[in-house]
This record gives sequence, structure tokens and C-alpha cells, in this order.
Amino acid sequence: MKKFICGLLGFAAISLTSCDYNDPNSDKFGNDSSSGWVQFESEGVTYASVIQGTESTVTASIPLVIKSVDIVDLNGKVTPNNPVNEGLTVNYTIEDIDGSSSYINIPGSVYIPKGELSTNISFTVPASAQVACSHFKVTLTSTSKSNVTVGFEDSDFPTQEFVVSALDINDLVGTYSAVRDGSTQYTSSIQLGAEENQFIINNIYGANGTTTVYLNNDGTFTYPSLEENFLFNDGGNGGVGDVFVDGINGFATCLNGGTVNVNYRLVFSGGSTNTINVVFTKQ
Repeated sequence: MKKFICGLLGFAAISLTSCDYNDPNSDKFGNDSSSGWVQFESEGVTYASVIQGTESTVTASIPLVIKSVDIVDLNGKVTPNNPVNEGLTVNYTIEDIDGSSSYINIPGSVYIPKGELSTNISFTVPASAQVACSHFKVTLTSTSKSNVTVGFEDSDFPTQEFVVSALDINDLVGTYSAVRDGSTQYTSSIQLGAEENQFIINNIYGANGTTTVYLNNDGTFTYPSLEENFLFNDGGNGGVGDVFVDGINGFATCLNGGTVNVNYRLVFSGGSTNTINVVFTKQ
């Protein structure tokens, strides 16, 4: 939801009640250029994954931003009203949802330097903690200045979930419930490939055929070249012939007992699909 300050342009003698009877500022932001609110950049879940035994330190971040009320003049023109930040400390707490986040200092705080309007809440996960699933929620609680609040309206994002996955590629093997583009449901399976950190997804699109994926040390995926990722032939009844998987990105997490999320296109002679998203949840 957009937030606005109704502004008067011209002489003070101009008086319009349209900006008075329903003042969206509620006496909170007014003309104070340093006022505003903090929130997470977006709603959702932030993921960090590592293959067990990698022994590397994982650092992952949650973007945090300072916002303020936009200004609208009498002609309806919107001007972004970025607040003046003289330096701000934002405090947060962490609540475990699954597993333990004891390797993180709780509660915590992050400092947004003078002149900056965003920063990251970063967590360093030592190798000793990369043995299980950690799923926790980060909640912004307060700031160091009374004129900068946590959130402004119900549509803002004062919380963010965070999942740290210590992955064993063998644990990815199994049967999955697949949901394509948020609606189409079917069953798929994952098996190990012949190469290191390689696995095979059966029915990635809900049709016969397999596609190969490589698991990187950070839990993200790498795909073979398009020519090496043949999926199936749709040559009957006016079909398009050979169909290939053009992998875009993806990742694996420990969420919900095991989740694989992939984005790809189907490519065929003369064209391709839009980006397809499939979320696989282990049964």
C-alpha cells in the first residue's frame, strides 16, 4: 500500500480540505525529514544452504530498508520522500521455528550508517553448525530513534523467516509432491546421478522424461547445457518435436522435510515457454 503526504503548493492562502479530513500521516511523519519506518525489503523466506562436510563458512543476508511517506501535490504528482538518516540502530529478535539458531547472538541489532537507507542483517553459520536444519523467524522490534518506527501499516514487513540447510545429497533421493506455477500438481522423484553432486529429476514438468541437475556447495543448482538436457519428444498430433530443459536457477532446502525449488523454460523448435517454477516437497 502506498503512503502519501498531501502537500500544498502555492500560497498559504490556498485551502483545500481534501488533505485535512483524512490525514494519512496521523501526526507521525509530518514535516520531520528524519522520520519514517523500517521494514524488510520484501515478504517471504531467505535461504542459505551448504552441502554437509564442505566445512566452509556460510554468510547470508536479509535486506532491511528505511522508508518514508511519499508526497503528493495538489495535481496528484507523487514525489518520493526519502528520509534523512543521521545513523540508526535497528533491534531485532530471533525465534526458532525448527532446529536451533543458538550460534547467532540473540537478540541482535544492526546499524544503518548516516546517509544510507538500507543495510543487511547478516548471519555467519560456522561449519560446526552445518549439521542440521535451522528454521527461524527474525522480527524487527525497535529503533534507536522515536521518530523511526517498525513498520507503518499492516502491509509492511516487520518479520522475515530464515532457513539454513545443511544438505546431504543422499537425503534428496525420494518421491516428491510437485506443484507447478502454484497450481498444477503431480508426483515426481529424485535419484542420484553418476557424477559427483549430480541428481536426476523425474517428471520435472509432469510428463515422461528426466532432467539432470548439479548441486553446488551453497545449495543452488547448475544445469547442463540445453543440448544435453533433452526432456521428451512431443511429436504427435501436431506437437513441437524435441523438448529441452533450459535451466535458469534453483535451490534445495531442509524446509518441510525437504524442498527443491526450480525455475526453467521448455525449449523446442521455433520457440520456448515462459519461465516455469516447480516446488517439490518430499513425501
